[in-house]
Amino acid sequence: MLPNVSQDQINEAVKQLIFNGGSFQQKVTASGTPVGSYLHGPGGLFGVEGVERDLFHTRISPNGLAALLPTFASQFTHPLFGYITGFQDVTGTVPVNVCDDPETAGQLKSCLQTAPFGRYSFMTRELELNRVGQLISRGEFNDLRLLNDPLAPELGATIFPSLSGQAQLAAGAEVLARMLELGVAFSNRIGRQTYVGSPANNSAGGGYEEFQGLDLLIGTNKQDAITGQDCPSLRSDVKNFNYTLVTDSAANPDIVRVMTTMWRFVNHIAQSTGLNPVRWTWVMRTALFWEITDIWACEYYSYRCNTTGNERLVINGPDQVALRDAMRNGNYLLVDGVRVPVILDDFILEETEADAAAINQGQFASDIYLVPLTAMGGTPVTFWQHFDYRAGATQAMVQGRLTNQFWTDDGMYLWTWDNVNYCVVWESKIEPRIVLRTPQIAGRIQNVRYEPLQHPRDVHPEDPYFVDGGVTSRTAPSLYSDWN
Repeated sequence: MLPNVSQDQINEAVKQLIFNGGSFQQKVTASGTPVGSYLHGPGGLFGVEGVERDLFHTRISPNGLAALLPTFASQFTHPLFGYITGFQDVTGTVPVNVCDDPETAGQLKSCLQTAPFGRYSFMTRELELNRVGQLISRGEFNDLRLLNDPLAPELGATIFPSLSGQAQLAAGAEVLARMLELGVAFSNRIGRQTYVGSPANNSAGGGYEEFQGLDLLIGTNKQDAITGQDCPSLRSDVKNFNYTLVTDSAANPDIVRVMTTMWRFVNHIAQSTGLNPVRWTWVMRTALFWEITDIWACEYYSYRCNTTGNERLVINGPDQVALRDAMRNGNYLLVDGVRVPVILDDFILEETEADAAAINQGQFASDIYLVPLTAMGGTPVTFWQHFDYRAGATQAMVQGRLTNQFWTDDGMYLWTWDNVNYCVVWESKIEPRIVLRTPQIAGRIQNVRYEPLQHPRDVHPEDPYFVDGGVTSRTAPSLYSDWN
């Protein structure tokens, strides 16, 4: 008989065993060969006598849109989101006599949209259980503590696994260190997919699937999910800045006018369709925000001023500096008197001179997004959904006695582990998607070119300004002994 233990108790026990981490997918297989270095003991990254207790990491942690959107569970693989997209014109003729039939009111029209789940999975480096806990001598300390959490920006936003609850112990916990590596892998992949995800990149067998990123969701190709009929009233406001430099004073229209026009356009739709109040945010890369705020105050104060050419426009310099500094410190742009928040997200794809002829050396180009977060005073309209593993997966685990599989993060992540004798590997997967319920009040400005004096460090390992360094292994002590 099975012991009288609930699945919640099993889940909690396994989570405690691996410091709130774990892993799953359908065919995770240990090889019997540990991968990479350990933290302590012979050859360990910190297997050196006399290392000070406090450690710092140098990872540029992302703090972008993906970590700030709310998350909701879902069981539906092919949801249909409905819209009333318009009303046809009246039919018939205007009555002549008092008893004639009047015109017939026009029929309403609808459109259905859908959003598929993605599927992302990673496994930990394999470790040997009896290797955990080894120290080279009494001179090696195992009380190291990591002061700055590499996953800190994602804490509290449940699209990322809660692996860093004991991050201060990561340097002294071999399993948790591997879980933090797993968390970084999920963070990097999902952060970039937030923008460029496309189901067109799915693998043939379904092992890897992408959700729709904002480059698709904030777009002009809106079709009915059943019939393929065009739905133009759901189109987002997409503008092409054509690689114009944001600091080009001769640009017509300049970036301030383009962004202001977009802001007015989506506000008009929101106001006219009963969606206000809407909470929007601009989303852009860090270096682009620096360059825009350099010129925004001057352009804002002098925007569309009418002169005949003989007058002089006097602008107060301290006022410009104060507005610029306020926008940078508060992460917002002042548009038509409204402080519109700005989310800085360096997972947005960035082009260099190798990608477009219009980009010179030292210049870059990326997109700016205007994302509606809530509408009608607080209803979420841009959010995450994840497949909820708590229902069916829990039943399968209990019925099949699958005690090496479990879920975490309120059913968001599914985990498993496998071993060859004492060599163990963990694996995890998530099936998420972004839902944008009101694409008609979202916007995107493509191909915005900028030229910072110094480019900030990049978040993603594939980007050109990403840096790390250091070692992945050390040489174990080699001591004289009787046998050699």
